[in-house]
Amino acid sequence: MGRLPDGVRRKFRMRRGLKEQVADEVDEEIQFHLESRIEELMGEGCDRAEAERRARGEFGDLREARRALRGESTRAERKIRRTEWVHDFLQDVRYGWRRLRSRPGFAAVAILTLALGIGANTAIFSVVHAVLLRPLSYPQPDRLVRLWEVEPTGHDHNVISSGNYLDWKERASSFELLGAHSWNFGSGLIADDGQPVHAMGVGMTPNIFRMLGASAQLGRTFTTEEEVSGDVVILSHGFWQSHFGGEDDVLGRSLSVDERPVTIVGVMPPDFNFPFPNLEFWLPLQFDEEDRQERRAHRWGVVGRLKDGVPRERAQGEMDAIALRLAEEYPQYMEGWGINVQPFRSDMVRTVRPLLFVLLGVVVVVLLIACANLANLLLARAMSREREVALRGALGAGRLRLVRQFLTESALLAMLGGALGVVLIYVGLDSLVAVAPPDIPLLEQTRVDPVVLGFAAAATIFATLFFGLLPALRVTATDLQSTLRAGGERSGTRNAGLRSALLISEVALCVVLLVGAGLLVRSFVRLQTTDLGFNSENLFVAWLNLPAQRYESTPDHVDFFTQLLERTAALPGVTSVSGTSEPPVLGYNMTFGFAIEGKPSGDADGREDAVSMSVVGPDFFRTMGIPLISGRVLDARDRSDAAAVVVINEQLAQRHWPGEDPIGHRISFQGPEGPDWFEIVGVVGGTRSRGADRPAEPGLYVAQAQKPWNWLSWLTIIARTDGEPLALGPAFRNAVSQLDDRLAIDRMTTVDDLYAESHARRRFAATLVAGFAALALLLGAMGIYGVLSYSVAQRTREIGVRMALGARRAAVAAAVVRHALTLAAGGVAIGLAVAFALSGLLGSLVFGVSTTDPVTFVAVPLVLTIVAAVAAYVPARRATLVDPTQALRSE
Repeated sequence: MGRLPDGVRRKFRMRRGLKEQVADEVDEEIQFHLESRIEELMGEGCDRAEAERRARGEFGDLREARRALRGESTRAERKIRRTEWVHDFLQDVRYGWRRLRSRPGFAAVAILTLALGIGANTAIFSVVHAVLLRPLSYPQPDRLVRLWEVEPTGHDHNVISSGNYLDWKERASSFELLGAHSWNFGSGLIADDGQPVHAMGVGMTPNIFRMLGASAQLGRTFTTEEEVSGDVVILSHGFWQSHFGGEDDVLGRSLSVDERPVTIVGVMPPDFNFPFPNLEFWLPLQFDEEDRQERRAHRWGVVGRLKDGVPRERAQGEMDAIALRLAEEYPQYMEGWGINVQPFRSDMVRTVRPLLFVLLGVVVVVLLIACANLANLLLARAMSREREVALRGALGAGRLRLVRQFLTESALLAMLGGALGVVLIYVGLDSLVAVAPPDIPLLEQTRVDPVVLGFAAAATIFATLFFGLLPALRVTATDLQSTLRAGGERSGTRNAGLRSALLISEVALCVVLLVGAGLLVRSFVRLQTTDLGFNSENLFVAWLNLPAQRYESTPDHVDFFTQLLERTAALPGVTSVSGTSEPPVLGYNMTFGFAIEGKPSGDADGREDAVSMSVVGPDFFRTMGIPLISGRVLDARDRSDAAAVVVINEQLAQRHWPGEDPIGHRISFQGPEGPDWFEIVGVVGGTRSRGADRPAEPGLYVAQAQKPWNWLSWLTIIARTDGEPLALGPAFRNAVSQLDDRLAIDRMTTVDDLYAESHARRRFAATLVAGFAALALLLGAMGIYGVLSYSVAQRTREIGVRMALGARRAAVAAAVVRHALTLAAGGVAIGLAVAFALSGLLGSLVFGVSTTDPVTFVAVPLVLTIVAAVAAYVPARRATLVDPTQALRSE
């Protein structure tokens, strides 16, 4: 192996020898003078011991000089060893590089495979790090918590009523601050140029800005006084740039939010996105004493900052006690309700954590498959060098030196693959974030930082050791004499078992990945084909919210929307049109409790559990394609001066009137005493209005003209078209402008697009996992092909002998294919067992199929068997082309 140049080595040896010679001469000189001095001191009357003590003290400096000379010799030796190691390492790198250049095809495939494996792991880790691991930008984020109400049914993430929030704030001592915010809502904003725009914002108590340590980039945040009164607004950085050109004089300018004049007092920095991403403004959320009486309407999110040194468990115990006291004070509202205190970060990401862990597990499996594949290929290449290794060992190279040579070659591959993987991350990370579901919290913080690069380096080191160490140890464990005597003939069979084991492991990992991909893809297909309970094709939707300052009451709302529906119905391509307060998927989740006439409820206030309620316009059910089961639907006859009626769905009918006809029964939203009763006039089919993956829930429908609440001033227009729905957009916008040119439209889209957005996470998971599974299948096929090709090459003489003795070519080919299928069957059996054990991890990501779906668990082995047979075809055909004469002559 590598040695230092002779001139360098002689130089170090001469320096070391000279210093040792000088040190020896100094020792002799010191000893001579020491004895002479002892004799002089004894002649002066000192005894022997005293003379030696004084003489040794006098010659101490000489001894220090001697030790210094000895130390220089030792340091020179160490320097020689370090220089030798560096020289050998550089020689190993040059040698490894030459070997890679001699096999450019193998090197290119290996580097690309590693780049994909390491790059995929690093990309997914960068998302996991941003969403789950990187500390939040708030000061002391571990003290931030979210608080939820726990329903009597067990649902532990219910929003909070005004009265409860105010009581929590006064009674809880574990929190430094408690704040509330609304859920994001769309509003029509009109700047001082008079142009209406639509923007998304929230109301937020002023103390939340202090709680988060957030400061405005321009101007200020809300003051404590503005928690009681104040018509002010804070803009997001993006809205400030897009609608005000980033001008500094925006402060103090007037803005109209749903006809309510407000003054701009601040602009937040670009990275502030609490409590939701893509918000455009914040209004101060203000409570008064009337709000303290509100216990039934649950609509606020609550966040808190724990006092320094107060653990979350202690705060949870205090809130449990508060919940019990509130239940005693307000039994009709709070009996059976609890409070849930959760860490802010974990609560924020609770719904995406399973998805990210599954994706991280998938890419780790891909990297393992790639490493197992390379380990098998490198083992075959290493065994072909068995004689070379034996010769080097015979010439004096130690095993550690030989292992280092092989690991250096593997490290070159891994580093090139890792470097290319990092390049792929820099190029493709933005694309990954762009196709990821937009509702993943903190996703915008995904970036390549030192932690991500450190992960890439760790993955590279892992890959080096995984696929490089095993071949290195295996080939250097060679018996020198037997290898040299056999001339390399034994290398083809001695490690066949190890190569087969690697291949079986690779196939098993492929099975695990393919099963996961199969479950997710089947789940997504099932989701796409689920019956929604209505016809979603060619449905155009547009959101409109009427400002209360100009549209004060239900008659005003009805008059405007009646005119708009008439104008929309007259537009080209529209076959029917109506409206609803609860659009599919993105509804406001309005639920109301009601009393049933003649059926006392077990609840303290005499009402049944709250159910979804939709205010709809005439012709709603025909436009949506919701089937009528019995009775009639709501139509134009259900005016404000007509008898109040309601239509329920079959799920609500089965809950409260099982086995009987609910038509004619009456309900009241004011409780068992009325006074306003709504008669049930029809039963319609249930719809999956919350999403295709959620079952149809009990619900009811009220005509817009008969809605009992003036504050419900919005309506989503739904129009069925005979062509492309979005082509209706410009004409619809013009129709709205003709009626009210100060009214902003929230958004215009299609119902199919709404459901596609709700499937985004499942589609993202299915697409990525299926792509990685396809890559794993390709690597598995390459592994089978590589092992069989090497096996056929090593058995050339054996195959030649068999064919010389009369073996048919078909039998030889069948033996090769049979060997491949045997290895594949072993991997499939192990992989199915592992996949079955791990399938429960996909429980939250699949829909409509079992995590032990028989179709998937049968299809995957069939696919792998076919792939194994195809991968074995070329080596099998090569085996049949062996010429017995040439094979025997070559030996």
